[in-house]
Amino acid sequence: MSTLTLSNPRLDRAIRVMNVLAVIGMVIAIGANFFFAPTENTMGNVQRLFYFHVGAAWVGAVVFGVALVCGLLYLRRANRLYDVLSMASIEVGLVFLTMTIVGGSFWGKPAWNTWWIWSPRLTLITVAWLVYAAYFMLRGAIEDPHKRARYAAIYAIISFATIILTYLSIRIFRDIHPVVVGGTTEAAAGASQGLQEFSGLDSAKMGITLLINVIAFSLLGTAWILIRIRLQNLIDYADTLKARASAYLSGRPLSGPAMINGLVLTLPLFQPQIENPNSFNQYLIGGYTIMSGLCLFYMLYLYVRQRNLQKDIALLAQLLQEDKRPRR
Repeated sequence: MSTLTLSNPRLDRAIRVMNVLAVIGMVIAIGANFFFAPTENTMGNVQRLFYFHVGAAWVGAVVFGVALVCGLLYLRRANRLYDVLSMASIEVGLVFLTMTIVGGSFWGKPAWNTWWIWSPRLTLITVAWLVYAAYFMLRGAIEDPHKRARYAAIYAIISFATIILTYLSIRIFRDIHPVVVGGTTEAAAGASQGLQEFSGLDSAKMGITLLINVIAFSLLGTAWILIRIRLQNLIDYADTLKARASAYLSGRPLSGPAMINGLVLTLPLFQPQIENPNSFNQYLIGGYTIMSGLCLFYMLYLYVRQRNLQKDIALLAQLLQEDKRPRR
């Protein structure tokens, strides 16, 4: 396979378009969060974390749902595209889930006077994070690519139960976490935590701001998934070249398919301590800074990983090309 056949013009074009849309969407979302949405009466400006927090949580749940559907499709058709899309969705979903947890911690400190509490929802979202992180451990433990993809598909299907339980937990158990959409009693319980009901223009502004954030995070998630698919294509191609180069250097013919290594992504949960809990604006700035930092860290990871793979492919292709030259 040459570098020309390795490239996918349609995928590259889609990535460029989604990158532009994602940047525009995130700029509009941040502007709406700070300058368009009304200030909540109980918690003030720190409530503006709500839009990023819910947007990241919503898109994270959706991309885990995409992994579920792709897992079902792979079990039916055994198409590599479904396996790659499922893996990319789970990796991106883990990033959004980490952002959700971090943003919730910064919001929970002024609301509950603690960074973390083992309530049913927070316990289940931790379980969900660990379950989906273990997905990559499963892929790394199985060498056969077809068996790996089949087991990973089954795992992705079963794992989605943790997302469903996390969503339903505050409706099944008594929980300190507020219900964003619910009845009068649930709305009253969430009012003290920055979910006070508005009416008229203010209510419409909050709803529009939340919708803008959901759309912006959806665009960002789509762009990341497409970039991760392209990165996986480079990983597969590099592994194929490594197998060929290894066979050439060892003097043995290549037999069987090239192995595709799984990728383990671990994002640390970082919660800095902020003094003076009465200064709610510090929690607002800290929450947005850490969540934005996670986005930038993941984009940097994708860029560095792709650049290194392109260098490896160029070197391996040059090595194999020299082997084809006639010798005197």
